[in-house]
Amino acid sequence: MMSVRLPGWFSIVKKNLCHRTGIEALKKIFDTGAIMPNGGAFPDTYPQSKGSFARIHNLVSLFDFAKQTDDECLKQIHNWYRFFFDHKPVTIVILLDRKLLDAGIITNEKAVQITNGSFDPIFIPNVEAFYPHPVPCTAFTGYLIICGVYEKIYEYIPTRGAFAEIFEKVDDFVKKHQEIYLDPLNKLEKELAK
Repeated sequence: MMSVRLPGWFSIVKKNLCHRTGIEALKKIFDTGAIMPNGGAFPDTYPQSKGSFARIHNLVSLFDFAKQTDDECLKQIHNWYRFFFDHKPVTIVILLDRKLLDAGIITNEKAVQITNGSFDPIFIPNVEAFYPHPVPCTAFTGYLIICGVYEKIYEYIPTRGAFAEIFEKVDDFVKKHQEIYLDPLNKLEKELAK
């Protein structure tokens, strides 16, 4: 039986409220000064997006692992893990200051109550939370750049607010890890052989 371990970046995500996005969407976030709720104005990222709890209630979708143990997170890994490396070439995780948002956060438990436990409209059990207003860039406490080809490769940038240099950091990240982008299976085989 293969044992599953959480990647190194998870210890950073676990301590923070966060939102994940792609490069183009991050540019729009910086342009508007906030992560905006998606009531249908943005394109669907996934087939289930149109009928999601966040979309129907015009909320910002967030991840909040703070109340879950690592074991509980592992039990639900099939529901949330892929969202952290599904953008190409990278997924950007925006870490958020919980104290600035706490009063307005709709917790997973509250979403379960709202749906009477039906999870309809759809949301990720235990780890997805929501915010009913734009999340200002002033609430950003850092960023993770996670490789979209091999999710164990990441870079943590502990910078507050909108950080325009992140796009240069992404370019540097992709150049640094160019080998994996060119031949991900070969790189993965080398990693597994260690």
